[in-house]
Amino acid sequence: MFAILFIVIALNFYILVIRRNKKDNIRRKRMRRVPLDEAKQALWRDREVARRIEREQDDAVERIKLRNETLALYEEVRRRHANDDKPEGEQSDE
Repeated sequence: MFAILFIVIALNFYILVIRRNKKDNIRRKRMRRVPLDEAKQALWRDREVARRIEREQDDAVERIKLRNETLALYEEVRRRHANDDKPEGEQSDE
């Protein structure tokens, strides 16, 4: 009877130790993966931010270009209409 009791206790202790080691190994593996994943995500975020900044800068340059063209057209129209409003004898030669 004592032999059977000893074997059962030994098996329980062995199973508990194996399960604890497996859980510790799983936790350690997860901890190793997390920094790698975080590093990849940080790198991806940095690249995405750089792309967005570049895209915004390109858009800003395009908007400035279009604004300058529009202002040039407005100035041309204003100049033409200023010449049209003058009497015929006072028109300047441009």
